[in-house]
Amino acid sequence: MTRRSFPLIKKQTGQANVNGTALKSMLISSAALGRTKRIVAKVDELMALCDRLEASLTAGEDARSRLLDALLHEALVPVAGELEAAA
Repeated sequence: MTRRSFPLIKKQTGQANVNGTALKSMLISSAALGRTKRIVAKVDELMALCDRLEASLTAGEDARSRLLDALLHEALVPVAGELEAAA
């Protein structure tokens, strides 16, 4: 496999570099507008899904925390009552 040579790219201290003037004259391909819009729509859809999943996880964490508090309260209140009665 041969490496293609790009005459506008210069190497300086081991790092490829393109100056702004040369960059302005380069042709850079991009996806067609329709495809770009479909990609953006899919990303928006996935981001909304991520937001819903994050909200669901947060709600689950809150519910677990409340359940743990209730369980500990139910388990420890009788013990505290027994300790007071024994004293």
